[in-house]
Amino acid sequence: MTELKVTRVGKGLGLELPQEIVEQLHLGAGDNISLEQMGHGSFRLRNQTDTQAEQIALIEGYMHEEDA
Repeated sequence: MTELKVTRVGKGLGLELPQEIVEQLHLGAGDNISLEQMGHGSFRLRNQTDTQAEQIALIEGYMHEEDA
C-alpha cells in the first residue's frame, strides 16, 4: 500500500503521487487518470490510456462475436 499526501491546489485538493507510481502508470504532466470505485468502498487509480485501451478491446471482442 502507498500513502498519498493530500494538498491544497487552488480552491480544490490534489494528491502527490510518488515517482514510482508515476512511472508505473506512465504519467506525465497534463495526463488524465481515472479513479474507479471498487467493492467494499475501495478505489482503483488507472491511467486513462489503459482504460480506453481496455474499452476498445472489449468492443472489438464483442464485434467479432457478432460476426461469428
